[in-house]
Amino acid sequence: MDAIDGVAGGTRFRLYAQMPELEGFSRPETVRVSPRPGDIGPGPFDGAMRVVDPIDKPAPYEFPYMPPYRGPVFPPAMPGRDGHFDHIPTGSRQFISAHMYGSVRFTLDIWERYLGKTVAWYDPRDGFVVELVPEVDWDNAHAGIGFIETGGRVNAQGRYQSFALNFDVLAHEVGHTLLFSEMGIPSFDSLTAQFLAFHESMSDMVALISSLHFESMLDDLIDQTGGNLYVLNWLNRVGELSRNEQIRVACNETSMRELDSLILSADGEWIDPKGEGRNGHHLAQPLTGAVFDNFVEIYQDGLARRGLIPPELDPRGWDRAGVERSLARFQKVHQNAVGRDRDAFVAALIEARDITGTALALSWQRLQPENFSYAGFAETFLNVMAELDQASNLSAFAENFLERDIALSPAPAHSDDMPPLRSAPYLVRWKWLRRRGLQERAVSAAASGDPDAYARVYGMLNHSFRLQM
Repeated sequence: MDAIDGVAGGTRFRLYAQMPELEGFSRPETVRVSPRPGDIGPGPFDGAMRVVDPIDKPAPYEFPYMPPYRGPVFPPAMPGRDGHFDHIPTGSRQFISAHMYGSVRFTLDIWERYLGKTVAWYDPRDGFVVELVPEVDWDNAHAGIGFIETGGRVNAQGRYQSFALNFDVLAHEVGHTLLFSEMGIPSFDSLTAQFLAFHESMSDMVALISSLHFESMLDDLIDQTGGNLYVLNWLNRVGELSRNEQIRVACNETSMRELDSLILSADGEWIDPKGEGRNGHHLAQPLTGAVFDNFVEIYQDGLARRGLIPPELDPRGWDRAGVERSLARFQKVHQNAVGRDRDAFVAALIEARDITGTALALSWQRLQPENFSYAGFAETFLNVMAELDQASNLSAFAENFLERDIALSPAPAHSDDMPPLRSAPYLVRWKWLRRRGLQERAVSAAASGDPDAYARVYGMLNHSFRLQM
């Protein structure tokens, strides 16, 4: 089975759309990545990224201990005579290397299409090659200046699972590199707690959206949920390790009000006065939940436009509880709808996926990292959605942010003809802002190319995959 968004003429790899231990995902799916057969050498190595599988690497990278790794390594993954890597046995160590490279490159290909450009991986050095390290003795995974490396963990069933075989985890780490590459790095004095949490939230969304580019994932999602995306499923269980164990839940009801006591100290430590050990991952949950709800709003709109939801059960613009009740009744009354109209359900999913992915990518390009706030992101996201012909859904999108206590940005300056921020419909306010030219693309002044500054900020990102929600 080929992934639906493969690159025509690209090099073939086999990837697990979810952890191979999960039911229905024990066989990898064939994808094509952008480099053509013959352009990827042993490693894999494509001139920009190289997999290095070290023997007994002493520790994960931590500044100033940085790539390249110069110790002994295991034999590299080798291309076949045809230049492809889909011949490598799944149980081999070389397959883990091929899987890591294929997952990272596949994710980059997806988001380069949304961004409309080639991603310049953030690294202040000249002539760098990004190093992918698939196996370190470490219960974690992280990315940094010119590298991504992964360890593994034992799940609740006692099985060791390599993060290099977990597409969600790898795509999440690629998400961090995308954000740093597109937005830049704030100065230490302008760094905010919401910037760090935003990184975690958007990286989870990168993983979520990227997973929807596997045909098996779309089919399994429809089968699991019957079309109701609020049912707990692989899509909203980010970093799933088993059917009952996940790292974070995108479909959550967390609000900013619940986290208002969480503090980021001057030296980058999270302080939780409630003693619950909360950190940036927890602060990310309200934003992730709001963006996920907006994704579902687009999906529901697509179902309604395709006639898959009858008018009396149309959930668009309803609150979360109403949506769940509506789709539950829809499933009960129209039990055969998915079987009869599967292609239309899939089309609605793909449409919501691509609109959301494009909106996120364009938003990142317009945001500045200095003094970053969720409110600024929400306003930018709504502006972009209006440009993507989502005007009819703007009020619902705005409401999803407000329900999480994520305010929209206040008016930048007083004007007699400025509509009151709360009383005017969002589309009215957006048109006013557009007329005033306030949505010009922001250019970060923080991309100074200083690796020390980068490492200091990046070191504050808590990359722990131990978190259970």
